[in-house]
Amino acid sequence: MASFLRVIVLSWAFTVAWFTLWMLMLYLTNEMKLKFTDAAAIVNVFAGVSAIGHLSMQFLVDAFIGHFWMLCLSTLAFSFGFGFLAISASPILSGNGQKGLFYVALTVISVGIFGRSISLGVFTEDQLEEGRNKGNPAKLVSFVIGNVGNLVFLLLAAIAMPQISPWFVRFAIPSGCEVLAMMIFLSGTCSYRRVKPGGSPLTAIFRVFVASASKMSCAYPNNSSQLYEKAECDQDIKPHTSSLRCLDRAAMILQTEPLEQQRKNRWKLCRVTEVEQTKSVIRTVPLFATSLISGIVFSLGNTFFLEQANHMDSKFGSWNLPLPLLLLFSEAARLGSRELCVMAAKRHAIDLPESPKQTKTPYGIPVSIILSIFCCSIAAHVESRRLKVVRTQGLLYETVPMSVFWLLPQYILLGSITGIYENSFALYLEETVPEELSQYMVLFNVGVCGVGIMSNIALVSVVGRVSGGKWFQDTINKSRLDNYYWVITVFCMFNLLLYFSVTYRYTMCNKKDGATQENDRRTIGFV
Repeated sequence: MASFLRVIVLSWAFTVAWFTLWMLMLYLTNEMKLKFTDAAAIVNVFAGVSAIGHLSMQFLVDAFIGHFWMLCLSTLAFSFGFGFLAISASPILSGNGQKGLFYVALTVISVGIFGRSISLGVFTEDQLEEGRNKGNPAKLVSFVIGNVGNLVFLLLAAIAMPQISPWFVRFAIPSGCEVLAMMIFLSGTCSYRRVKPGGSPLTAIFRVFVASASKMSCAYPNNSSQLYEKAECDQDIKPHTSSLRCLDRAAMILQTEPLEQQRKNRWKLCRVTEVEQTKSVIRTVPLFATSLISGIVFSLGNTFFLEQANHMDSKFGSWNLPLPLLLLFSEAARLGSRELCVMAAKRHAIDLPESPKQTKTPYGIPVSIILSIFCCSIAAHVESRRLKVVRTQGLLYETVPMSVFWLLPQYILLGSITGIYENSFALYLEETVPEELSQYMVLFNVGVCGVGIMSNIALVSVVGRVSGGKWFQDTINKSRLDNYYWVITVFCMFNLLLYFSVTYRYTMCNKKDGATQENDRRTIGFV
């Protein structure tokens, strides 16, 4: 239990850092006086890079350094990153020096984000595993303490942080929390249960590509009997399929060399099962195209939505509502939608116990895309109403007398979209790719979403030029974000059509492979 508590403080510190970063858009527009589109571009690049780095960092953890050292690295990155951010926001710096240190700080913080996201949950579970083996109630007690602490820090970060006026103090607080968390974490170094890196399953995919490329001059094998398999080493042998034949060369046995010699070089001869695992990964890649447009929708929450909230009345009676509370509503919707997805998946498994895994459809993905259409259309209507108030009262540079609670529906929908999409994609990948590769494919999807988040920058630039600069001007009150939201709504509709076309093609390929698998299972030669 003590080991768990030393680890969970990293989660509490991460909560403080998370809320601080969510307000980054306001720092760029209010303090650095950037145009809101330029500020959104910086935030989107930061969020996109932080998402894209997950996959490479997971490979680094599995192959070389392990989760403990990754947590040490991410904590150091957070400590230095927020320290640099605090210095860049202090009065002692200005001009190019301030901007340069600011960008360095965001780069370092990105390392902390994907390092913490990858390793914290797994390492925490490793510590709870020890308590479970001993048969004591430490797991339950630790779970309660951890979640109560998360809730307390969540509320403190949401309510207290916006009340701090100097931004360099706001940035210094997460840095101090990370330093304290690192000291507590390192105090239990000798007591942690660690799992040594066992190598990355991505290596097998790399070997298939290298082996197939090395035999490019060879003709395709005439039948599956020319392919190599080793039946005694794996109970879960995957039968040969007819699609993606170019990869079959990786398992092709050459007649010019002795088989024993070919077996020794695993970078030139792979098993049929390894080739089929690689094929199953490649078949899922077209579905990731839907993540690009979904990433554009995800990018709105801490950029344009937040900028809208910053120019609206945030009073609730006599209390000035902290804007991060909007994030709490969004996060509650995300967690609630995730639980609904899990419940629906369990019910589906009960209703269709005989359903083969590879034919299941990720129903949650089109649901999230449909919700994206509603989210963007509602956001467009709300912004049209807000701009109408701006025009009628001439409030181009002032707060609009319209309650920030008008934004709650789009924030709740955005959280629901995120929860449903992430959970549905993860469940789908668990069913369609090998278990050891599913986590990598989830992180690959996160990276594609990151590319989509950064694509918002290009979309804003293109839409701005097409509109002649009228939709994006120097302030949000002069701009026409409502029209931009309608553009994204149209993109979401296209995304829904893209999803159905991809899944239809995937289903047809599965049927074709299923028709040939029985023949291949009879003809394949197990060596």
